[in-house]
Amino acid sequence: MRIANLRLAILICALGAMSESLFYTALAPLLNQLDAAEGFNHEQGGLLVAGYAIGYWAGALPAYVIVERIGPRATATAGVVAVAVATLLFAYADGYAPLLGARILVGVGSVVAYTGLLIAAGAMAGHDRRGGAIGTVYSGSAAGCAFGPLVGALASQFGRTPVFSAVAAGQTVVAFLISRLPSTTGDPLPSPRAVLRHLGSRQVRIGLWITSVPGFAIGVLTVSGTYRLHQLGAGSIVVATAFSGMAVINVFLAPRLGHVSDRLGRRMPLILALVVAAIAIALIAAVALEISTVVLIAIAGAFMLTVAGPGLALIGDGVMSRGGDPAGATFLMNMFWGPAAAIGAIGAGLVHGATTAELSFLLLAAVAALSAVAVRRYA
Repeated sequence: MRIANLRLAILICALGAMSESLFYTALAPLLNQLDAAEGFNHEQGGLLVAGYAIGYWAGALPAYVIVERIGPRATATAGVVAVAVATLLFAYADGYAPLLGARILVGVGSVVAYTGLLIAAGAMAGHDRRGGAIGTVYSGSAAGCAFGPLVGALASQFGRTPVFSAVAAGQTVVAFLISRLPSTTGDPLPSPRAVLRHLGSRQVRIGLWITSVPGFAIGVLTVSGTYRLHQLGAGSIVVATAFSGMAVINVFLAPRLGHVSDRLGRRMPLILALVVAAIAIALIAAVALEISTVVLIAIAGAFMLTVAGPGLALIGDGVMSRGGDPAGATFLMNMFWGPAAAIGAIGAGLVHGATTAELSFLLLAAVAALSAVAVRRYA
């Protein structure tokens, strides 16, 4: 029996986005516990955080090809199933390599699921309601990022096996609901080769830089921010509060910045968000207090995440000005986001392991400030 109600169908797509994004932020409260139990060093912790981004990048092109061949509903279902399997593997994994493998598989499943869900929601809603449908899916992803740290905190208190097994069961139910959605084909997608030609646009390139910076920033904050809070005596609940707060602030901030960028142009809102983030990140390095660090991580991460929307709009503007399709903009963003997020996490682990967290934060603040300069000059 297919789900015919459009509103319910879109909500199920949002639920799918929430279920696939949970694991992205769930690791932060667990990182110190895994470090102690498995004997990780900071470099290995950074790679473990980066595993999601590595998988996301590896799955971006296959997801784009798969959705064209089997349709968005089947693609989304397969992606959420892969996420559920990987979550279950993480629940029972013993040792660094299985944990890293599960984390990479979650990233692959996430990008496959997200690609299918966005296209399915847009196709079901039709042209007149497509914007609202895609926005609803985005809100589901944001909710997953907010709940993820709480799941990680629960796992640190009650154990990985029962908590992540329960999460995997829930994801399996969501995959079944997605499989009951109406069959949709969506609009024909341009070939990956045709999409890559849009890299010739300076507007597309600066947009890709801006949408990649949030992934880089979250990688750094997850590794260095978590270890910094641990050094200050914070437990898993406090770490979860910082990263859940980041997602909650972003839920309220992102739509407002997006509306402002539609009215006033992309440049000034992006510069403002990047400057605020740079200041907050620099203050993390300067102030070694638990409460202030929690608040500053939440603020800095929220403002860094906020630039992704106007950045994607900037890519879309450039792609469409060259006769391209908006789906191409999302594909390009997925291709570049993964490596940036992986470099952020791995780099933070290397820097933190060799020196201190302060240097990681100062380098990230410099990246945010230089990005603001780049937007002012080139956007």
